Amino acid sequence: MSMFLTTPILRTGQFLLPLRIALSTTTVLRASLSTTTATFHNNNDLTTRNSPTADDDLMFDQQNSRRHPYRGGGGKNFRRGRPGKPQGQQQDGQDEGTPAFGQRGGRRGGGGRPVHNQQQQLQPEDSDTPMTSGTSTPLNLAAVENPALTIEIPMDTPMFSELAKDNLVHPTIIQTITDDLKFGHMTPVQAATIHELLKHTDVLAQAKTGTGKTLAFLLPAIQTMLKRKLTPGRQISLLVISPTRELAMQIAKEAESLLQRVPQYKVCLAIGGTNKDSEERRILRSCDILVGTPGRLYDHLGTNGGDVAQMLQSLDTLVLDEADRLLDMGFLDSLKKIIRCLPDKESSNRQGMLFSATIADHVEKVAHLALSKNYKFISTIPKGEINTHERVPQHLIVVPTFADMAAGLVGAIRAELAANGPEKFKAIIFAPTAGIVDFYHDILSQLRYPGLPPVCALHARLTQSKRTKTTDQFRNAQNGILVATDVIARGMDFPGITNVFQAGIPSDKESYIHRLGRTARAGAEGRGHFIITQTEAYFPKYTLKEITFHDVPADLSAHDDVIRIAEQLDTHAKTYQGWLGFYKSYMKPLGWDAATLVREANRYALDGLGAPEVPTLQKSTVGKMGLKGVQGLRVGPDAPKAGRGPPRQGGGGGRR
Repeated sequence: MSMFLTTPILRTGQFLLPLRIALSTTTVLRASLSTTTATFHNNNDLTTRNSPTADDDLMFDQQNSRRHPYRGGGGKNFRRGRPGKPQGQQQDGQDEGTPAFGQRGGRRGGGGRPVHNQQQQLQPEDSDTPMTSGTSTPLNLAAVENPALTIEIPMDTPMFSELAKDNLVHPTIIQTITDDLKFGHMTPVQAATIHELLKHTDVLAQAKTGTGKTLAFLLPAIQTMLKRKLTPGRQISLLVISPTRELAMQIAKEAESLLQRVPQYKVCLAIGGTNKDSEERRILRSCDILVGTPGRLYDHLGTNGGDVAQMLQSLDTLVLDEADRLLDMGFLDSLKKIIRCLPDKESSNRQGMLFSATIADHVEKVAHLALSKNYKFISTIPKGEINTHERVPQHLIVVPTFADMAAGLVGAIRAELAANGPEKFKAIIFAPTAGIVDFYHDILSQLRYPGLPPVCALHARLTQSKRTKTTDQFRNAQNGILVATDVIARGMDFPGITNVFQAGIPSDKESYIHRLGRTARAGAEGRGHFIITQTEAYFPKYTLKEITFHDVPADLSAHDDVIRIAEQLDTHAKTYQGWLGFYKSYMKPLGWDAATLVREANRYALDGLGAPEVPTLQKSTVGKMGLKGVQGLRVGPDAPKAGRGPPRQGGGGGRR
């Protein structure tokens, strides 16, 4: 029977993040972020290089993985039918000077550079990542985007450089992390798991996506591989099983980035949508790390094993990433078959790692298949956050079009203020992009409705000083409204949140639940409000089918007031561009093609943002979005390139 210890040992920003840590036996594991005493003899005989080498199987474009992909400006033509106004030229990555908490906003100006002190800040995962289907062409991972971290990196977690000082990780890998990838401090998930995994302990870790967990399991596994000094490419040392091919590609890309100074070690993929025979030839030619999806992996292994199965007979590490999703998607039988093809767990001393956002009975069952009997359980999710969606009333508000979203949001806020009063009304509004966050902030800041509390905005495009100031002021406020993106709001704790408004669909069910978990904490009451368009109705119907919603009619009476304010803003181009980039990732579930995406975006710009004309996008932006030649877009010349921001902190990132 597992025993839990809740200790507030991690400090993120100004709050303590408790870690729930347990063993599957009766011994309690005490959480500690101090470095362990375990050491190994330094392996300095590795062949190293100072720059990445392009592999003919997997290409890593480090520079591309860091640069924000979409930038654009304004335009002049395609009139909306009323007198035009000059379009703003700010980019979505610029610091727009959002007022601090309690200040009323107005027209935006200024400039500035994107702030890159998060581990990774990219657009959401694009489900249309180009793949080679049915050909022998190797996959190009340079096109793969590792999604953004959704937490802030605290400055009091251990630094990766400490692992080299204590001789725990080969200095070449630490150099890659600190010098090439510019990761300084660990994320809380990494700090809680890496030291334990470096001791070759089997671990079941409860961790959400976007917390740096990919690096948390890759780093110890790569260290094990290097420590054994096997001939590179002859035997597979690490097998990672992922629920989706997109996630598998992201993991493979991060593994390549960690191995860029030791290019003799190869990473291969086993995923659907590619030619199986060509894929197998690449694996057999040279493979040290294999990342794959269950169906394709079992295709390679077969009923009686095969050449790929033989390469797995010296396996050092098995990782099941997002184990709950693997099981929810019906892969249990495939996982059992794959594990039967691996060397015996006890005799081979193979290390097992399971990472899962939720720990249900079926996850514990698969843990006993892949892990040793005395595995350790480490939860990095604050106590009380997990089951918020089961006890918080949640209201579903469906508006006709995207142009009605702002009015529907204002109507929902006014209804809550009227029902419960403004004195203790403290709400967080989640929006999908920084540009939309600023748009909602501007609208709410300039509305003069009685009882509407002060409004502030929080996202990664603001300077660190502004984020810190806003965070502290909102945390200490009795009432107020914070408009935020997932990147900033995740990992932060604000006391007294009475309402969470989600304006638009999140990336997945987990993100929805995590957002909702900002309210009703520590036994307090709270309410959730999910505001979507009719086009997005698939999300609560299918993705959130286990959640009970109370349907609430949309109040759009604020539409005229919203448009009156929106017409005076100069951020139409920035908001339009961010909207396009976000919803391009959801074209398949929305049932859209590129022409429909652009048509909806233009309608949103004209009727929802109050733009006098469809904003212009830079030519390079259109190309990066994969929208070249789509009718309805207005394309202009590229602007001069902006400078780069400061180095990032931490490692990993994305939906891991």
